[in-house]
This record gives sequence, structure tokens and C-alpha cells, in this order.
Amino acid sequence: MGLMDFFKREKVSSTEVAIKTTKEEGDKSEIKLGAGIALDTSVQNSAAQANIKYSRPDYNPQTRKAFYDDGSAHKSAIDKAFSGEKTVRDPYSGAELVKKQRDAKLQFGEDWQNHAAEADHIDPLSQIAKRTKKNPFLTTEDVKEIGNSEDNFQILSRRLNQGSKEVGKGGSTQAEWADDSTRMDGLANNIETGESIESVSKRIKESGRAAEKRNNERALKKGIKNAAGTAHEAGKAGAKNAGVTAVTMSGIMNLVSVIKGEKSGEDAVKDTIKDGGKAAVTGYAMGGSMTVVSRTLSNSSAEFMQALARNNVPGKVITAVLVTGDTLKKWGDGEITTQECIIQLGDKGLNMATMGYSMTVGQALMPIPIVGGAVGALVGSMLASSLYHGLINQLQTKQLEHEERMRIIAECEEAVRQARKFREELEAYLDSYFQEYRSCFDEAMSSMQLAYEMGDVDGVIAGANQITRKLGGKVQYETVEEFKSFLDEDSIDVL
Repeated sequence: MGLMDFFKREKVSSTEVAIKTTKEEGDKSEIKLGAGIALDTSVQNSAAQANIKYSRPDYNPQTRKAFYDDGSAHKSAIDKAFSGEKTVRDPYSGAELVKKQRDAKLQFGEDWQNHAAEADHIDPLSQIAKRTKKNPFLTTEDVKEIGNSEDNFQILSRRLNQGSKEVGKGGSTQAEWADDSTRMDGLANNIETGESIESVSKRIKESGRAAEKRNNERALKKGIKNAAGTAHEAGKAGAKNAGVTAVTMSGIMNLVSVIKGEKSGEDAVKDTIKDGGKAAVTGYAMGGSMTVVSRTLSNSSAEFMQALARNNVPGKVITAVLVTGDTLKKWGDGEITTQECIIQLGDKGLNMATMGYSMTVGQALMPIPIVGGAVGALVGSMLASSLYHGLINQLQTKQLEHEERMRIIAECEEAVRQARKFREELEAYLDSYFQEYRSCFDEAMSSMQLAYEMGDVDGVIAGANQITRKLGGKVQYETVEEFKSFLDEDSIDVL
């Protein structure tokens, strides 16, 4: 069987149909669908990458040390406090502090814990991890950086930092520490400045509130910045996948139109660029926004929302909107009837069900990133749509008896079932047959791509004929002129 024989079909009688769409509108719909499916895949990949990037371990004593605390930040805070000539004192007890424990023991003996300096997180790491847990756009490193910010450290005596329950702060927040009457009574007995415990307690709370406010603001800014960055990267990937797919599909369609004399080369190039540009713009906007939505849903506490993200519902919404949006708009504006709307949606729904796998098969046959998928999308869409439209046209325009109408409806349903089997059939065909001819296909497809880029139509035909001969088929034409004569034959109809 020749390569072009693949595109032949029995002639269908010309009848007036109720669906008011031109061939060009049909082509645009297929391009939108192909770009939508490519964009859907791109969103899945971008969302998966975002989930990995922003995954954070739960906070506990083990993960605190491994992921959240920063020993160098503690040391830096101590070094900065003792970098000047002034005596360093505990901010609440007023006791003189010494940088090293060894020196504190030598200088103060048994009372050394009241004078050994330690760096304490004003806003505890445990609280920062807890408050930021629901922020879907913070990395582990972000939380660590926020918690170990320079202004989130205070220099306390060892006794106040991790002393007994009768006086020390321990892992408490500033507010919890200040509201504990037992510990405040213990602190009152250690105040060397004469300041009242009420005043000290107030300062403890104020410093805690200020630190928490600063850290919340940092978390918000980092989350917004990261979300924007994630959307931008996902948008670029979406623009590339949708744009290249649209350009490839549109380019093939326009090339056929040029060969048939329906378009000039200049118009074909303009239309191809226009289709690719629209798809790329849509891909950037939708790819970025849907990735952000998907990541947000995956971090939701509601199981239903997480399920939406796991099943890539945002991505599927993209494809559905791109494909059915124009039809629904026409129906809403009264341009088509409800019956026409249902029929168009049925055709597009069938294309959505089959084109995705067709793109995968196309990629296997022509292993050029994205391009093979776009070619597969064209073939799959054509196979699924041609029979569907032929049957639907008969159902709409002929006054058939009830039994005949039921027969055609059954054939429509069978067409849908056959389209769904497209995946299994092609996969089996590839496994049992095409694997043997992989090198031939690779060489032929590469030469066809090069010839296409150079504007060598005879080169494209030569590549197609190479595959035809390998498969044992009969070559119908060798040049463009022979191809035109082949198209003009009355015995065939070329899609």
C-alpha cells in the first residue's frame, strides 16, 4: 500500500449539512485540540516538577537538625554580638554574658549558666514550620532561611535559653514563656537591673510579635516570588509544546493547501506563524496558571482537592476549554442550534478521546520531539472524524425510515468504539511489524524533514517513497508533477 493510499477513502455523496463550519474552521479545531493535548501533558510535567521542588519534610527533632536549623547562623549571631567592645548582657535578666562556656565556667564557677551566651530563635523554628506548612510555594531551604534570619536571633544566657521549667524559655514561643507565671517568677529572681517582671514580660511578648510579623512577611513574599517563577517556567514549557505542535500541524495542512493550489506559499507561511503564535500565547498563560492551580490543590488539606490535582483535572480543563469553547460560544450566541451543538461536541469529544494516543504513536514513528506527536494527531483526528462526519451527515440530511436511522446510529457508535481501539491496534502493529523497520523510518523521516525545511518538495516525496518501497507498496509518483497528475485522477479522492 502506497503512503498516499493511507489517506484515500470512498467518495461520500455531497449533501447540504446543518453544521455551519468551513474546512478551515475544522482545521483550526484540530490544531487547537492538538495544542491542547500537548499543553495538558506539559502541565502534568510542570506540576510534577513543582511538587518535587516544594515538598518539605515534617518538622520533628530529627528533621530540625538535618533540614531546618543552621549551626553557622547560631555562630554568626554570637560572633556579631561579641564583635564590639561593649559588655554583652542578657536582654531580660541583665546578667553579663561570656562568649564561650569554658570562659564562663572559669569566671563564674557554679553560676556559669547564667553567664554563658547562647543564640536563641525569637520566633521558634517549630512555629515557623507549622505556620508555613500550608504555603505550597515554599521550599525547605526557604523555611530554613526565614527561621535563621539574622534578626530572628537573640542572645540569652544558657539558663534562660534552655534552663529548667522554673525559668527557661526552652522551645516555647515568647508569648508562651511570658504567660507562664511559674517561669516568670523564676526569671524575676534572676533580674539584676531592678526592672519589674511586668515590664520584662511585656518586652518578651513584643519581641515575639515583631519577629513573627517579620517572618510571616518573608514567607508571603517568598511564596509569591516562587509562584511567579514556577508559573513563568511552566508557561515557557507550555508555550513551547503548544506552539511547536500547532506550527507542525498547521504547517502540514498549509503545505497540502499549497500543493493543491488553494493557497499561495506566502499565505501558507503567514497562517502557520499565526496559528503557532496563538497557541504559544495560550500555552504560556494557561500552562503557567494551571500549574500554579494544580500545585495549590495538591497542597490542600481537603482530600477532594488533592484528588483533582492527582488526576490532572486542571490540565483536562485546558483541553476541554480550548476544544469546545468556540462551539459553546456559537450556541450561546444563537449561531447554531442545540442539536448542532451536541453533534459538534460529539465529534470533538471523539477527537479528544483518540488524538492523545495518536500523538503518542506519531512520536514513536517519528522520534522528533513534539513534531512526531503533531503528525500523529493529524492522522488520528482524520481517521476518527472522517467516518463520524460521513455518518452524521447522512443522519441529518436524509429522511430515513426508523430502522435505517437506527442502523446509522449503531454505525456511529461502532465508529466511536473502533476509534477507541485505535490505541491497541496501532500499539500491536508497532510491536509486531514497525520495530523491524525503525532505521528505515528514522532515515526517511529525517530526510523528509530536511527536504521540507529546504523547500525541496521532490525530496519530501522521495522520503515518503522510501518508506513505501520498504513496506512493499507501489510507488505512485516520483516528482511534484507526477503527484499533481495523481491527484487529478477521477478514480480517487485525496483528503
